Amino acid sequence: MELKEQRAETEAAFAEMAADPDMPARASLVFAFLPADADADWDALTEAAEAAGYEVAWAEPDEDGTAVLEIATDEIALTLDALWAEEERLTLMAAVHGFEADGWAVFGD
Repeated sequence: MELKEQRAETEAAFAEMAADPDMPARASLVFAFLPADADADWDALTEAAEAAGYEVAWAEPDEDGTAVLEIATDEIALTLDALWAEEERLTLMAAVHGFEADGWAVFGD
């Protein structure tokens, strides 16, 4: 997916989320990445993300056999610009190591 399309999807999802009066002002974000092909380098992406200050977890394969690499941020101000800055940075980092973005989730009070 092109970054322009990805940002449009994020904007739409954020607008829906922002309409909820219970949306937290601050939260941690978790981004999911799928291997784009068999050459995806799980270890290199893990090392790069951890060196940049993120927490990384490898999720067990789902019923399709697809494993997911999850990267979590520290708690940040929950704004579209802050969310997109993290998403864009991680998407580009992941692409270098053979992964593609597969969504995000918000965790916070």
